[in-house]
Formats: sequence, structure tokens, C-alpha cells
Amino acid sequence: MTIITDLLTDIRSKLLDLDRPVVSDLVHPGQPPDELERLFGPTPETVRDWFSWCDGTRRRPGQTVGQSAFIPGYIFPSAGEAAEIRRAGHADLDTMGQWLPLLVNASADLYAAIWQETQFLGVAGVLESEPTEIEYMTIEEMLRVHSAAFAEGAYFVDGGELEVDDDAFDQIFLRVTGRAPLF
Repeated sequence: MTIITDLLTDIRSKLLDLDRPVVSDLVHPGQPPDELERLFGPTPETVRDWFSWCDGTRRRPGQTVGQSAFIPGYIFPSAGEAAEIRRAGHADLDTMGQWLPLLVNASADLYAAIWQETQFLGVAGVLESEPTEIEYMTIEEMLRVHSAAFAEGAYFVDGGELEVDDDAFDQIFLRVTGRAPLF
């Protein structure tokens, strides 16, 4: 276990507490290191930890994004899906360095780990029609923010969907990271 896999497990337990259907749809375990190396080439250890913990979200007929959300609006892609998204490229991310999507949504929005050679640059938030910026300095920081959002009620279930209280989330983000949220 690593800090990344521990934090992912913590979020999974919070989803279980909320009785979210995604818990049974997360594919465990993830891919072994040799398969990740084949799919991605060299990657930072924290990125390998991410995809070794879980290999995506199983799709079911009639499943909604809300039912499959790992955090509100975003699903956990498989290593293969992440590799396909990376191969397709992204104008902003491609100029920042090597990258892989960690969380994706039903449109073009995503959170992507970015690195150059051996230096991890951060996790970028990619929102359609918005500039792409580093939102989290590390994957650990991102997971700590999301874990706190679950623990403190900024993430909650309403009408069967996983939702976010934006104001509460912004306060958590500020407290955990020491920075104001970008959006």
C-alpha cells in the first residue's frame, strides 16, 4: 500500500458509506506494473499507484454518470481508456508535458496528471471552454481534498445523484491546499 492507494481506499469507503453503486463497479485490482509500463511507458510512481489500485469503472446497461461517479461528475477510467484518451491528444495538455487522465466525465472535462521526464508538475483541471491550469500540486493533494469533501459533507447524495456544495468545497480546498480554488 502507498499513500495514493490508501487515500483511494479511503474515498472508496466513503462512497460505500453513501451507498453509491459505483463501489461495486470499480474494477479491483488495477493493472500490474509491467502492463502499465506497456500501456503508458515511463510514468511517475504516483500515476502507477493510481492505475494499479483500480482498472476503471465497469459499465452497465442504463448506468448514469451519477451512478458511476467516483467524485461528483467524474468517473475513474481504466488504464486502457486513459491510454486512448492520451493518444488522442489535447492541445493544452500536450504543451505541458507527458500526461494521463485520472478522472474523466461524459464530456471533454478531466483531471490529468502531468509530468516532464522525472519531475511531476501537478494535476490539471481541464474544463471545456476554460484555460487548462494546474489545480493540484500532487495526486495526494487532490485525493486529500476529495476525501475531506466526502468527510465534511461537501459531497453528498441528492435525488440519488452524487452532488457537490461548491461553497463548502471551496473552503475545504483552501484549507487543505492553502490556495484559493481556480474556478
